[in-house]
Amino acid sequence: MSRVLLFCLPYAGGSAMRVYGRWQRELPDSVEVVPVELAGRGARIVETPLTSVDAITADVLGPVLDRIDRPYALFGHSLGALVAFELARRLEHLHGRPATHLFVSGHLPPQHPQPAGRYDYRLPDAQFRERLRELAGTPEEVLAHDELLDLVIPVLRADFEAADTYRWRPGPRISPPLTVYGGADDPEAPPSTLPDWAPLSTGPCDVRVLPGGHFFLNDEQATVLKGIAADLEPARTAPAENGRTS
Repeated sequence: MSRVLLFCLPYAGGSAMRVYGRWQRELPDSVEVVPVELAGRGARIVETPLTSVDAITADVLGPVLDRIDRPYALFGHSLGALVAFELARRLEHLHGRPATHLFVSGHLPPQHPQPAGRYDYRLPDAQFRERLRELAGTPEEVLAHDELLDLVIPVLRADFEAADTYRWRPGPRISPPLTVYGGADDPEAPPSTLPDWAPLSTGPCDVRVLPGGHFFLNDEQATVLKGIAADLEPARTAPAENGRTS
């Protein structure tokens, strides 16, 4: 049996299976990758996508809790980083099930205010398409294909609304170590802001800046996975009791 579960939350518009489905092959057998699919994509494509981080977190909380039978960690990129953080808070402080590690990637620390006046989800379609092109996370063949774009825009708008309307609520700090990944040229989460994740946990915080923009994760996947494997090695060897960690 794999000793550590790694729950992975996708970025805006992403399918967890599509984004993280291949990670298992690159990580050691001691880690079991669990892509957390959000409503409106993948196996849940017929469901209505949710439009707030609170709603998304509440939606995935039960399925994640049901899977926790051993030490676990959380990873999220961009919107997924916010959901992973809020999930970590609820699992620890409402359910007494702290993570062994939290990995956040490509997002401002949640206590940082969102850029004033930015509500990308409200943009007209043409401007919304340009915003997607600017972020470089949506394949150009999708952006250039109106029928394909019509299928993904409702999910993207819902996810952008969740990110744009997120508001930080102070609360008790979480306890797991934090690893924060960022792109050296990411204007959405400038490297100078990333150390501000540290005060959110009583555990240590390691900031790792890699080459690339907002979707550095695609080009630097091997480096990210190598780091995850190393960070989770202590969790794999730590004793566990009923899925809880000391």
